[in-house]
Amino acid sequence: MFTVTWTQSASDQLAGIWIKAASPMRDEITKYMRSLDRHLRANADRLGESRGTGVRILTDPPLGIEFRVSEPDRLVTVVRAWGIR
Repeated sequence: MFTVTWTQSASDQLAGIWIKAASPMRDEITKYMRSLDRHLRANADRLGESRGTGVRILTDPPLGIEFRVSEPDRLVTVVRAWGIR
């Protein structure tokens, strides 16, 4: 099990995406975030694509994220988020 954290920058990016979205898309983003958190906690080291040592990227509409995985610490840090249509 991993602990999932978000940098302030990634949190701000997610908030901006959510604020700009229409109401139905906000619901979709909220549901997606709940699912994403569960998946990151369970198997972040296998999600998405590797982009170098400990860096991974996941693109799954409605969002894309870049995150770092520290296996020894069992820690995931989301460093960037963007919307996907």
